[in-house]
Amino acid sequence: MIKRIALLVVIFTLSLSASAAAAEPGGGIIEGQIINRTEGGSSVADQDITLKTYLDDTEMDAITTKTDNEGYFVFNGLPTESGYSYEVVLVFQLAEYYSEWLSFNEGKTTKSVEVTVYDSTTSDEAIKVEMAHTIIYVGLDSLKFMEYFLFVNETDRTYIGSGGAATVEGRETLRFSLPKEAIEPQITLGLMECCITGSEEGFIDTMPIFPGSKEVAYSYIVNYNSATYTFLRNMNYPTTRYDLLFQGESIEVTGDQLAAEEPMDIEDTRFKHLSGSDFAPGDILEAKLSGLPQTGNQGAILWVVLTLVMLGTGFSFVYLMRKRKLQPVVSEDGLSQQRQRLLVELAHLDDEFEAGKIPEKSYRQLRPAKKAQLVELTQKSKEESDRR
Repeated sequence: MIKRIALLVVIFTLSLSASAAAAEPGGGIIEGQIINRTEGGSSVADQDITLKTYLDDTEMDAITTKTDNEGYFVFNGLPTESGYSYEVVLVFQLAEYYSEWLSFNEGKTTKSVEVTVYDSTTSDEAIKVEMAHTIIYVGLDSLKFMEYFLFVNETDRTYIGSGGAATVEGRETLRFSLPKEAIEPQITLGLMECCITGSEEGFIDTMPIFPGSKEVAYSYIVNYNSATYTFLRNMNYPTTRYDLLFQGESIEVTGDQLAAEEPMDIEDTRFKHLSGSDFAPGDILEAKLSGLPQTGNQGAILWVVLTLVMLGTGFSFVYLMRKRKLQPVVSEDGLSQQRQRLLVELAHLDDEFEAGKIPEKSYRQLRPAKKAQLVELTQKSKEESDRR
């Protein structure tokens, strides 16, 4: 009996030792520095820095330290095995900043990172739309609108909004208007579930606007019951260039603020093309569509079916548009329409750059990213086709 107890004690002790060894921290080190890129910007000393640890993309832990007088920080005792990755996060003047995704290469135990921050501002004077376009897909008794905006913050300060509570969340930064008849808004680019709230006119974003460019895209459906429909676009920001593209050889679109451009052929689909420039905040763009087809409510049913298909194949989330009493579902578009949107955006991007309307730096950043998205979508389309 005594020997048996002694044996159990030994086994228990060994198991404790093994557990302790397994729980021992690793030998990895992540060191870095916070850099304020605002000219004459505030100090980055004594800032709270959080390191998030992920194992196979699942968050496992978060630890916090502070920067020294020069903005340097260090985290040590980190696992370096395959599957572990890390992210540095901090809040600086009510804006949240993230590092790149970090992991240790085989045989390496030290990783260095630099996190850029900017002083914050509550003035939106430098926020403008460099380029925007609306693509209209004509269905039976319904229209699908796809909207794209290229926002530019031309300063070296992060715009955090001018109202709301003095917290990271809750400040309005960007406003988006929707037609009163709009249903099924669907976010496709540049916005996050956590940061969208409803408004009387449409919805607002509360994410900070960092220096440089920001792309936003979304879509919605409008049902119509006559051969004509008047599209009204509220220009919330100074807009350098606006393009309106639409399907249908028999469809005509007129508007005093828009001029006819050459049609565009994208993936065997012809889009008629109108454009305008130099819109001021508060301007109301008006475009009248005529010659719309009508066959009862089949078009509405078609779009409902399309929406259900998209919900079944893509990421989705719901946000509450409180004042409009709607609960629209926001999801990714089908692959074909995403490809068309990207092709349109690439074509416009090239045209705007050649015309000298987009800075070269923005062009060099945006074009490779869009091309990579297009390649990825093309590959996905091929894979889906092969599965069929």
